Amino acid sequence: MKTQKAAATRFSPSRLALIACVLAICFTAPSFAHNLWIVGDPHDKGDGVVDLYFEHWLGPGDGAYTGPILERGKTTLRTPDGNTISLTMKSASQGENKKYLSANAGKTPQSYAVDHASLYGIYHGRLDFFYGKCIQAKTKKDLEALAESPNLPFQFVPQVTEDGKLLLKLQYFSNPLPKTKIKRVKKDGTEETFETDKKGEFIFTPDKPGKYHFSSLAFEHEAAGAFEYQAFKGIMYGTTLTINWPVE
Repeated sequence: MKTQKAAATRFSPSRLALIACVLAICFTAPSFAHNLWIVGDPHDKGDGVVDLYFEHWLGPGDGAYTGPILERGKTTLRTPDGNTISLTMKSASQGENKKYLSANAGKTPQSYAVDHASLYGIYHGRLDFFYGKCIQAKTKKDLEALAESPNLPFQFVPQVTEDGKLLLKLQYFSNPLPKTKIKRVKKDGTEETFETDKKGEFIFTPDKPGKYHFSSLAFEHEAAGAFEYQAFKGIMYGTTLTINWPVE
């Protein structure tokens, strides 16, 4: 990826949508795309951390494309009572060649959510945005408070069904996305592909306790405008969800 030099002016996704010349939305999920993964490791004694991986898979990579994410991204920790804390991401490494971003989350509650929103910039003439969210909710009440983020225009909104399954709502600027592909990424790197129904929902049955990871992409192929004095044609939005299971 060739990144562009960051400018002081920041454009919101909604503003970019307004300047689009033509808008035609379609939703796909190519296997080669990068994803922005947020994984939280809370600690009630003050040394919790939040890691961000900007790779297709889960985990550190070569870190070649994290510059714009670090420079323009915003990371926020939310609690069920409505409090928010801004987190500062920094470059981190695991060995010589494994790089990622990480933030000190300090003392964290048992239930929390972390959101990250980034305007990546222009890639092959297209403007890219990346969003990520991780949720650890001990109760259904906490999950209800944390599920939908005010910071993410494109996001998964999780719920627990009456029979104890995980319902995922895929929302794009608060609207449901029907018939849209979702990928579940497993720890071993393998993937499962699903599709939302006509209400923009998908029900997943977790088979054991642990973290579950989902991703989806949305494209506005005909949108056009300019960013940092360079023209673009098309906008891509990527979003991920990492959720701890079960929710009691």
